[in-house]
Amino acid sequence: MQPFFINLTGKKIVIVGGGNIAARKAKTLETEHPEITFVAPDFSEAVLELSKRKGYTVIQREAKPADLNDAFVVILATNDGQINTALAKQLSPNQLVCVVDEAENGNVIFPAVLERGQLQIAITTNGASPKLTRKLKQDLAFQFDQTWGTYVEFLSQCRTKLKKLNISPEEKNKLLEEILDDRYRINEQERAEFLNRIESLGE
Repeated sequence: MQPFFINLTGKKIVIVGGGNIAARKAKTLETEHPEITFVAPDFSEAVLELSKRKGYTVIQREAKPADLNDAFVVILATNDGQINTALAKQLSPNQLVCVVDEAENGNVIFPAVLERGQLQIAITTNGASPKLTRKLKQDLAFQFDQTWGTYVEFLSQCRTKLKKLNISPEEKNKLLEEILDDRYRINEQERAEFLNRIESLGE
């Protein structure tokens, strides 16, 4: 599988299933501000609470293929593998489909994601070992501590400012490579001095 980071803002996502797994998938996506619809005969308190808080649509009945026709992403999260598989087979090959616990029947896998501000690291074993995925996330969380969020924001600020400067591409690249030195991640004073330096180049 080819990994992608996809902007889901405003996209329609249909989750077939009303249990805690369905709720967890929705919570994973909620920061992207999609339009989520749950379809299931019954719903857990977690789904109902989340739907009320976020304004998601809840349809209380068995899912029909027509419910999924215009969905950008479909998540099949019922506790019946046969239902999940049957619905997956009726979907367009151009839709993004996650079949919970049966990854081979869909074309999307939810990775474990580590976030530090604008830095995102996704980890998956493509279903081979969820335990290894969790372990790797824990290891990376230790390696990439909270200082990385501030550091990446600093890199973004520098890149934005340097793009506006009337200096050669070679000089810009040299400055961008300089700030990859770890001292800029761990030392706030170093970051402030560098920002002052590039601002002086535009005067």
